[in-house]
Amino acid sequence: MRAREIYVRTVRAYRARAGFLLLLGALVFIPLGLLDALAGEIDLESPGVFDLETAALIGGVLAQAGTTLLGEVFYAGAVGLTMRQGEHSPPPSLRYVARRLSYGRLIAVDILLTLGVALGLLLLIVPGLLFFGWFALAGPIVELEGRGVRAAFARSRQLVRGSVWTVLLVLVPITLASEALASGLVELPHLVIHTPFLRNWVGESLSNILLSPFYAVAAVLMTLELAARKSERGSSVRSGTGSP
Repeated sequence: MRAREIYVRTVRAYRARAGFLLLLGALVFIPLGLLDALAGEIDLESPGVFDLETAALIGGVLAQAGTTLLGEVFYAGAVGLTMRQGEHSPPPSLRYVARRLSYGRLIAVDILLTLGVALGLLLLIVPGLLFFGWFALAGPIVELEGRGVRAAFARSRQLVRGSVWTVLLVLVPITLASEALASGLVELPHLVIHTPFLRNWVGESLSNILLSPFYAVAAVLMTLELAARKSERGSSVRSGTGSP
């Protein structure tokens, strides 16, 4: 599996499924963009009772973090469901995706992966990157293979063994590039929208809708590719063992 090949296939899959991916992204990230904008409107300097102000701040932050996480998990899981039969299969309906997503397991995987990477980066950069490379496919695995949280992490480690650097070469540049492009996209509404609340909402929503598919599609493609290769190797070993 080569990074360049995954990049090419990711772009092709995005183009082929652009309508579905963008529609799903709009349904997920426009409401979340609204919540992000609302959280940004909290005025820490306004007078009032400290306890009430603090409670409102904490509630707003927690609501923002929780809904953003749910949106990202929903979107990544949806992409996995739409590509379960391969990158060329037609996507299912949005209703089907909403019914079939394993919300609890995906949220747990997302939280654990985020905490692990953050801790690794705080200690040293390399451990954080390795943790990310080993377990970055756990989310897609939950939906593609129907595994639980612990089993998904174990399966991700198994699949990327021998390919961790390829996984990093694909997902890390996509993440960094998306962050850089998102900064520019967030600023675009400032040119035509003069209301801070509205332009923040539009900017956050637009950047997520357009850029989130690249990471999600690449992760799903690598999961499918590595799983297929492991399956082929297992079949070859069993055939060789059974030969006279």
